[in-house]
Formats: sequence, structure tokens, C-alpha cells
Amino acid sequence: MKLFKLLSLPLLLVTLTKCASYKLENTAPFDVKSATSVSRIGGRPGSPGGTEVKIVYSSDKEIKFDSMFYNNKKAKTRTFTENKMNVVSAIFYSTSASNDTQMHNDASKEYGNSAPAKKEDIPFTLKENEVVISYIEGKKTKYFKIGNVKTGKPVMMQ
Repeated sequence: MKLFKLLSLPLLLVTLTKCASYKLENTAPFDVKSATSVSRIGGRPGSPGGTEVKIVYSSDKEIKFDSMFYNNKKAKTRTFTENKMNVVSAIFYSTSASNDTQMHNDASKEYGNSAPAKKEDIPFTLKENEVVISYIEGKKTKYFKIGNVKTGKPVMMQ
């Protein structure tokens, strides 16, 4: 019994520390001007479509963005300037089957198909119009939730 208590204490501490590391901040060091999600359709054959989330923001200091969480997916961010506005965006690719997936009644004909992608576990419960963005302040990663993400018109990729 003593051994059980001894082993359960580190496990409990690791679990609590992991949960605490995903605390959402009430304020962020940047001001969100707008947040939009746009479906991306088409493109090169075999490339998956997806959704791009763009956040227009302003800040007096430089922000190092890391990732976005949206629709139960996580994606790395990129920052750029568009129409003299600061933008951070991420593309969340669809997980639809690729064109080279062969479905057949004879299972041996399906040799070479890749396994379905594992559903990513994200540490946040989000509504359809919410996104969480992670940014690095000092040496600490922080998380900020943005609600009311507007849905834009789908974009046809060339």
C-alpha cells in the first residue's frame, strides 16, 4: 500500500502540472481587430483542401505566435503584413482520403493504402466559431481564446 501511495504522488503531480500548462489568459499583449475562417477548395491534384484562419491584430511590441487550435485541430502559425495590417494565420488541412486510396471488395487489392490519420487531441473545448492562439512570452507559452470567428467566402485555389 505504501508503494502505491509513493508511485501515485508523482503521477498526480504530472497530471496536475499538465492541466495547468493550458490555462487560458484573460488578456493578451495584442489587440484582435478581426478573425476570419475561409475554406480553401481545389489546388494541386491530391492535395487536401482545408480552412485558413486569419487574425488581424495590433500590438505595441513584437509577438511570437506559435500555434492555433480550431475545429479540434492544431496548426502552426505564420505572421505577415497585409494592407499595412499585422496578420497571423494558420491552415487546417482536411483529413479526407487522398486520390491514391484504393477501396476494393478484395482486401488484398487495398495493399499500399495509408492508415487513417489519428484524431488529434487538443486541450481545449471550442465552439465552432472559436479559436485559441498560443504565443510565447519570455520563456512561457500562453494561450488566448478568440470568439466570434467570422466565416468568409470559400477561396478556389489554383
